[in-house]
Amino acid sequence: MKNHAFFFGVVIMLVFACLSVSCRKPPPEPPKKKPIPTSVTDIDGNIYKVKRFENKLWMTENLRVTRYDTESPLSGDSIAEAGKQSIDIQEPYLKDVRNFVESPFTDNLTDEIRNSFGLLYNWSAAAGTTLNNTTIVNKIQGICPNGWHLPTSDDLDNLCTISGGKEVAGKKLKSQKGWYMTSGTDESGMNCYPAGLATGNWVVSMVGQQTMFWSSKNQLGSITKAEVLRLFFNQDKADIVGINKIQANSVRCVMDLDSTFLGF
Repeated sequence: MKNHAFFFGVVIMLVFACLSVSCRKPPPEPPKKKPIPTSVTDIDGNIYKVKRFENKLWMTENLRVTRYDTESPLSGDSIAEAGKQSIDIQEPYLKDVRNFVESPFTDNLTDEIRNSFGLLYNWSAAAGTTLNNTTIVNKIQGICPNGWHLPTSDDLDNLCTISGGKEVAGKKLKSQKGWYMTSGTDESGMNCYPAGLATGNWVVSMVGQQTMFWSSKNQLGSITKAEVLRLFFNQDKADIVGINKIQANSVRCVMDLDSTFLGF
């Protein structure tokens, strides 16, 4: 009898133990990580190829959007194309140079290459801000899609470093076709075409010979100039210089990769 009582006691204890375990809440699942994007789509529906450089994702095509995305302070606002002879430095504008022709510099530009030029933006349009804005932060979404930002000065420096250093980075960043006289190798995969520039009176120049990409950083000691990455047709090097904000240049956007992405 005692053995039976002992046996039933053990069974009851096991039942209570099992119930206790089954009633415990399972440990919370770790947050699911996001896959690293293979492309990015802007608010106008344009799709851009991207490439990873260490913990950064870069667009490998020039931006061609005309509106600010939904998470921008200027959400939905459109940027007008320059259409008058004089533009204030704080007035956002864009310029489409895809049909611009200047012989002999543009003689070797095919329709496919021209379509890759995207649009040119002055700094006010690219950054979504004005000259006297004193709240500028290091990372600015500006005209970039949600989750992306204008390159910082460090982003430009790192891109040059990854591409072999500034003395040779220009050759590796430039596209294999479209440049006047001497094209690049595009070893970087950035495929930088010579989209030229537009000045404050919307005069277009240097198409086929030069390209520049805006950063989010003011030139040291100046609020009228911002730093750009500059590539020339006849140089293997890449320069980071200060350019007047009234000028319109190309834009390549950047995404920061962190522990929320797969592989980190």
